[in-house]
Amino acid sequence: SINEIWREHVFQLSITFHGGDSLIAYTWGDTLHCNGWTHIRSICSGGYEAPDAQGMWKLTSTLKEYVGTFTGVAKYNVGALNDPTVIYPVHGGMEDWAYGASWSSGGVKCAPTTLAAKGMYPEKQTVYGNSTHRAINLLVETAYDKTPAEGMLGTSKDVFHAGGGATGAEGDGHVTRNIRLCWMITDAVEPYVEITGVDALPTTVTPGGKFSVSWQVGGAFTINRAEVQCLDGSGKNKCSSRATKDVEVWVNGARQGPWTTEVTVDADASGPLKIRVWALVDQFFAATDRPEAFKGVPQTHFVNARTNNAWLAKAGDSEVVGHRDWYSQTVDISVSSARRLIPHVRKTH
Repeated sequence: SINEIWREHVFQLSITFHGGDSLIAYTWGDTLHCNGWTHIRSICSGGYEAPDAQGMWKLTSTLKEYVGTFTGVAKYNVGALNDPTVIYPVHGGMEDWAYGASWSSGGVKCAPTTLAAKGMYPEKQTVYGNSTHRAINLLVETAYDKTPAEGMLGTSKDVFHAGGGATGAEGDGHVTRNIRLCWMITDAVEPYVEITGVDALPTTVTPGGKFSVSWQVGGAFTINRAEVQCLDGSGKNKCSSRATKDVEVWVNGARQGPWTTEVTVDADASGPLKIRVWALVDQFFAATDRPEAFKGVPQTHFVNARTNNAWLAKAGDSEVVGHRDWYSQTVDISVSSARRLIPHVRKTH
C-alpha cells in the first residue's frame, strides 16, 4: 500500500494528480492551519504558511513557467492549498500527511479500528518515524475538464520544449506539459554542478596564465555563489577567478547557462592541478529573514538537503544527506614552468 511504501522510504518530492481545476499547490491544506475556518465558512483568512514555504513557492512558481501553456489553456495557478485564491482546506489530505506526519503536532492520529479489529492492519503501522514524512507533495489539478478531448492531450513532439506552447512548441497538450512537470520534479531532487566543454580546456598552462571554464548548475533555482577552483596535491587552491553571485538558474521558464569563468593560475603553481567548480545554492529557502521564518526552521528533506550540513535522514535503504557545498567533476591539467624561447637574431653589418 502507499502507507507501507512511505514507511520504508525517504521521499523528497512527490505529486498527486487530480482533475477539475488548473493549479499546482503545496501545504498547508488542512483545517488546523487555517485562520477563520468554520464549518459554515470553509475558507481561510491566513495561518497556512508552512516553515518550508519559500522552497515550496520557488519550486512551484518555476514549474508553472517551465511547463507553460498551450492554445486555450492558461498557465497553472500556484500557491498554498489553504490560500483561498488557489483552492480550499480539507480535513486531511495526502499532501499534508506526506509533509508533516513525521514531525507536526496537533494532527489527527490515524486509528484504523475496523481493520485492526479484523487483524488486517495493525495500528502500530500508522505510527511514523522522524524521517519518512518530510516531503513536498504537490497537488496538481491538471485541467478543469476531467476528461479533456483527445486533441488536447498533446503528442510526443517537442515534449521538453521549455515554456511549452507559449514559445512555439508543436504537439503540446495536458499530458505533454505534465511530462515536463515530472521531469523537472525529478531534476530538482538534488543540486548538481558540471563542467561543460571539457575538450575546450587546455591540458597544460603556465604560472600566471589564464584560461576559461564553462560550467552549468542543475537541480537548483538560485546560485548564491560559485567559483572555479584549481587544487594541487595538498588540496590548496592555486588559481583565482571572479565569483558568480546571486544568479537565477531559471528565468521565464528557461534554464540559464552555461556560465563561463576566466581563471588566472597562481604565479607559484606547478605540477598537476584538478579543476572543479564549487557552488552554493538556494540558501534563502532556510534564511532567518524569509517571510515564513516565524513558523520555525524548515522541515523538509528538499530544503535541508541543500542548506543544512547536519541533515541526515534514513528509512530502510533510503537516506538523505545534507550538503551546502556542491562540486562538479574534476578535470586534470598540468602547470608547466617552461619559458618560451626568444630566438636570437644575429646582427649584420
